[in-house]
Amino acid sequence: MAEIQERSMKWRYIRQSLFFGVLRLSMLLIALALGGILFYIIINGIGAVSWEFITQPPTDSMTKGGIMPAILGTLYLTCGAIAVGLPLGIISAIYLTEYARQGRLVRIIRIGVNCLAGVPSVVFGLFGLGFFVVFLGFGSSILAGSLTLGFLILPTIIGAAE
Repeated sequence: MAEIQERSMKWRYIRQSLFFGVLRLSMLLIALALGGILFYIIINGIGAVSWEFITQPPTDSMTKGGIMPAILGTLYLTCGAIAVGLPLGIISAIYLTEYARQGRLVRIIRIGVNCLAGVPSVVFGLFGLGFFVVFLGFGSSILAGSLTLGFLILPTIIGAAE
């Protein structure tokens, strides 16, 4: 009986070693592919990046010039989304964890938050377009984008804060 267990343990060790070897090899191949892509981008793109490219607005129908408005727009959207999502998410998590009586309603709310975490970002974008841009009349603005992104990150913040 002991001999059978010993043989079984050897076979298990061999399979485990083989699996980890394949796993290490695939990780190495992925790392090499990523390194190759980054190397190609850096080598071919380093000549195009300059201080003027970073600080100037686009010109000639956005085919020349810089990327400063894109950088600022991203910064404004990110700060606005954090300003919307962080307070709401933390307050919601504190309420659900500390003050709400644990029962059926809180379970339903948590299920809803978990379901919202699984909703694709395209659906949130369509919601933002329909509600903020069209219904509330904000137009295509930083405010509409920030509110939409704030609601997108809200389930993640609630889950992390809980």
